[in-house]
Amino acid sequence: MAVSDSRHVTGAAVALGMTQSAVSQQIKKLEWSLDATLFDRTRRPLELTHAGEILKRRAFRILNEVEDLRSDMRHVQSNSLPILRIAMLASIATTLTTGLLDMSREELHIPELSLAAGLATDHQTALNTKSTDIAITSDPQFDLTDYEVIPVLEEAFYLVLPGSYNGPTNDIQAISQHLSFVRFSADAPVGRRTDQHLQRCRIDLPRTMDADRASMVVAGVTTGKCFAILTPSLLIDAIAEGMDLRVEPLPITGFKRSIVAIYRPGNLEDIPRMIAEKSQELLRQSFEKLLPNLAADVIYHS
Repeated sequence: MAVSDSRHVTGAAVALGMTQSAVSQQIKKLEWSLDATLFDRTRRPLELTHAGEILKRRAFRILNEVEDLRSDMRHVQSNSLPILRIAMLASIATTLTTGLLDMSREELHIPELSLAAGLATDHQTALNTKSTDIAITSDPQFDLTDYEVIPVLEEAFYLVLPGSYNGPTNDIQAISQHLSFVRFSADAPVGRRTDQHLQRCRIDLPRTMDADRASMVVAGVTTGKCFAILTPSLLIDAIAEGMDLRVEPLPITGFKRSIVAIYRPGNLEDIPRMIAEKSQELLRQSFEKLLPNLAADVIYHS
């Protein structure tokens, strides 16, 4: 499942905490035991064969059964959840960590909290491989049949410029004559959405630099030579660190992204809702403190 989600053995190995060779060996053993080829290795990135597609559909149910068994065993051995595993977007990890830690101890009384930061694609793999219980992520682009989704908030994209910039702000093509566009890589969901929106608006900006973390995109802007298109949640760490940035309305038809909590129904009871509400509260507080001019535009879901 990890290889089929990431479509790369290397990416699956990182997500699973295994070596690339170990993952390759496991896939070969699985193919031998089933007498079927699961991946078309002539394609890059990897693609599932027909047999692989059939196994993937069955694997969802198989892994669900295994996780249900583990959940039952945890309940037998303990009156409370022994560990809660939460994956979250890297851009909001600093904002959420302290509050979620306090909540897990003081309200949920969970002995151990395991947190992981990453991209939305990392969360897809973590949920499918059962290595996380709840993901605080953005715009899921995968099969949600076996999952529950709790909306947290919806936020718009803005134009992010160096603090020293004094050129035009109402025309992206004009801005690109003064500054280079630094963007998220196409491997990141937010990068794909930004590229798609620019294409819909018939705007073609040359690729000068791309990155897969908000901190690196913002670092490009702080050089004074680049501009970016980001949301408030992608900016809060940079603003908290005092980076010299200028945030303006996007001078093209606007677009938004959603942040949601995703989990698999089971033994978590009301915990996902509480985590989603706490995440919303923490983000609202950060926006109002650090980005007061943008805070009112964020839509919070109840």
